[in-house]
Amino acid sequence: MSLAEETSSSLEVPSNSLEVDDELELWSIDQETQELITKSCMKQENDSWEILPECGLEQMGFLEPIEDIEFQFSCSKEYMIRGITHMLENKKCTDVVVHVGNQSFKCHLPVLHVCTGYFKKLRRVDVVTLGTDDITPKGFELAYEWMTHPNAKPSRKHIVELYLAANFLDMPELNAHIWCRLDNPKLLNGFEAFRLYLQCLPLKAGVLQELMLGRIHDYFLVAVATEEYLELEPRHVFEMLSHINMCVNSEMEMFMSGVRWLFYDWRNRKEFAVAIMQAIRFNLMPAWYTTVLKTKHSDEKFQELLDMPQIQSMISLGLSFSITHNFLDSTSPLKEPLQMEKPHERQWVFSPNIRHHHRYECPKWRYLNLDVFNEYMQHIIDAGCRYVPSLEYLNPGQMMSCCQEALEKKLNK
Repeated sequence: MSLAEETSSSLEVPSNSLEVDDELELWSIDQETQELITKSCMKQENDSWEILPECGLEQMGFLEPIEDIEFQFSCSKEYMIRGITHMLENKKCTDVVVHVGNQSFKCHLPVLHVCTGYFKKLRRVDVVTLGTDDITPKGFELAYEWMTHPNAKPSRKHIVELYLAANFLDMPELNAHIWCRLDNPKLLNGFEAFRLYLQCLPLKAGVLQELMLGRIHDYFLVAVATEEYLELEPRHVFEMLSHINMCVNSEMEMFMSGVRWLFYDWRNRKEFAVAIMQAIRFNLMPAWYTTVLKTKHSDEKFQELLDMPQIQSMISLGLSFSITHNFLDSTSPLKEPLQMEKPHERQWVFSPNIRHHHRYECPKWRYLNLDVFNEYMQHIIDAGCRYVPSLEYLNPGQMMSCCQEALEKKLNK
């Protein structure tokens, strides 16, 4: 069959085609048109196809629009953030388990990598075990909550455990938040410092413990009045009594603070009496007081304490210092062999309402013995938060007006 016949055959309407209206005629291609089509489809020997030049969209007039196309993601950024936050806060799709002591925490390892220096050092892990010597379960729980909750704020409760966790896990930002609270005197007064000091004792928080000890300050006797003070271990009592920042009216109050702790359980604590009394600076006591300590006392426990040879020696050295110190020149070569170097003084405070804070020449004065000191403790307990504001710092040479008048009268006689 010739090409013309094939073309003609291919253009014929199939027998099974749809019927059309009788008024319409089937279209057909005449012979001349068929030949023209056939000729167009055949390439002659000397002919060649015309190669079209390449043309880009911009050459054709399709330029970039000046204004950006405005569209909105089907998943907004806010929706994604809420979803991620929900996943973190509810611990969904976690990929690591952290064991701290007898507790386990399901966590997101990428979060730990981002927020802590400790986990940055770890490779891909499924389980991590942390020792309780450096971090507590509660501390890790609060630290991870701070990582995953955008509104998390360190509270005072468990702040020591959180502090230890932040240090161990190497979290500078959390540490900064914690210290902002610890350095704020409005949020952390002396009594709060004493509480934190107590919380530090069973934990390895030496730096924070020492810092809090120094911040007890004018709340020292408030702390001494508490049951927590009476339950302290001997070394911690020694730390408090020997610290230079503790506020008292005189070294006699510091002495009585040590006696109060000893007599709380004298039978079992008398063996620590010498160690505790070594924190007392007897050479800061006036000579008349150390002289009285060398006399006999009716209280058997008190006398037993004062009769200990080492404590008798401490009292005698204090008395010698008080008597001799005023007669030696500051450049005297005898100061060192006679142990006449004056120790650092405490932070002295007073209250006109406390009778033993007055000078002994004043008619308001009352001798500070154990009974008077116990009454003073009860006064502090009853006053509560009103006690510390009643105290005033004592400047060198300062005296209450009534004491000044009494002293002048005595000197003028």
